[in-house]
Amino acid sequence: MRDDVIAFIDRIAEQPHPVPGIVVLDNANIHRGETMELKRRQWQRRGLYLYYLPPYSPEFNRIDILWKQAKYVWRKFVRLTGSALLDEVNSIMASYIAEFAINFR
Repeated sequence: MRDDVIAFIDRIAEQPHPVPGIVVLDNANIHRGETMELKRRQWQRRGLYLYYLPPYSPEFNRIDILWKQAKYVWRKFVRLTGSALLDEVNSIMASYIAEFAINFR
């Protein structure tokens, strides 16, 4: 799994970019470790930087908004077609802060 992440970030680093690039990662085990640290240094020399979110920060992580929706709303439906699911995901991404946010109050 970590190899897949590294391969993906390698492809990003290979692309020309006029300004420094930033990849935002959570703190999953596959995003950390000695191998990632060695690669991080290589990517940094190419102008690509890794930024890690704070340990548990679902309010900063869009995928947590989708997981919340999937667990508590979409699973009530027996089936969603591919296009209906895509419409739901696009709606959440478009309304990310205004309508779909994790509130800790």
